[in-house]
Amino acid sequence: MKKYDIIVVGAGPAGLCFAGHITNKNVLVIDRKHELGRPVKSSAGTFTDTLIDFGLEDAVRHSSNGFRIILGNGFTRGFHYEKPVLHTLDFPRMIEILSERARNNCEIIHPASVEKVTIKNGTIDSIEIEDTTFKADLFIDASGETRALLKHLAPLYYQKQWLAYGLEYEAAGLDMNADHFDFFFGNTIIPEGYAWIFPTGTTTARIGLGKLVYGKGGTKKVNLKAALHDFISSGIISVMNFNENNITETHGGTMTYYKPLKNPSFNNCFVIGDASSQSSCFLGEGIRFSLMSARKLAIALNSHDIETTRMHYQNYISNMTRYFNICMIFLHFYKLAPDRAIHALMKALTDYDNANMLRILRSEFKRTDFARLLYTVPKNAIL
Repeated sequence: MKKYDIIVVGAGPAGLCFAGHITNKNVLVIDRKHELGRPVKSSAGTFTDTLIDFGLEDAVRHSSNGFRIILGNGFTRGFHYEKPVLHTLDFPRMIEILSERARNNCEIIHPASVEKVTIKNGTIDSIEIEDTTFKADLFIDASGETRALLKHLAPLYYQKQWLAYGLEYEAAGLDMNADHFDFFFGNTIIPEGYAWIFPTGTTTARIGLGKLVYGKGGTKKVNLKAALHDFISSGIISVMNFNENNITETHGGTMTYYKPLKNPSFNNCFVIGDASSQSSCFLGEGIRFSLMSARKLAIALNSHDIETTRMHYQNYISNMTRYFNICMIFLHFYKLAPDRAIHALMKALTDYDNANMLRILRSEFKRTDFARLLYTVPKNAIL
């Protein structure tokens, strides 16, 4: 039997960021992957402040000065800025950077899967990995949508979440516009989801789409591979000369979407990153939210006891997701509405100026945003 102060399950952005910020603790991080950061399950797009805040400049593949919203009916609206605002990351390189920092504070074991979780009196007593028992005073679930600890500790919370699945090709040798990130919306493109093109260079990009999982928030069954090929060949995208020979990698994965945990802590277990549904309720952006939640928890634990930390972390989660319930109205609208109504909603969003549209893209909502959309959607439905 081995004993630690803290055991972190999951060596993704959240788990490694937490381990890199925690101090004066005996910490173990475990992960089931043979190679940390692979297979890639993220489009790895993020904002400038994330690079600066978390020192990830060395993981940047490409930077863009703007983005475009493109609808299934051909409507396009671009937003351009003086400096780069969006960046495509090399995901394995980012994980390498975070793991190098984490190893200064902790031990990392992989591949190592949690085979058994022992619960006593509502708390995690121990976990078992390959016949070795590990104990800790505190456990951190950073295992993403699998929720390796939470599903044993609080199964009702585990079952309530929406899930979204994404499929993406990384492609080379493209004739394309690398100045913008492109976001595509509309049922004719992908129902209950959206598509994207994230440049990774002047002739390379990640082209993908994602939607809500049927029965886990979604109401429509879709073959994502067929839908992605239809999207690429539809003529609506700016990428030319694409064929299967251009594909260098295929990325795909499931993430929790929209419904954050009301309780991000359960006795001696805290939940961070995708496991706590810390992702954008607008576009499913996860890296920035995962990093922020992990750092917030680590800093709180460095300064406070567990109960005070619980209060601080709960307040943080509540503040970060305070408008998600209002956003649910628009998410349900988006799921059930015909294409024409979805186009009206997205066009209402693009009526914002550059500064406010960037804020919306970051899911930094205000109450006035929802009032404005309720007012402008009927007007835009006359398109």
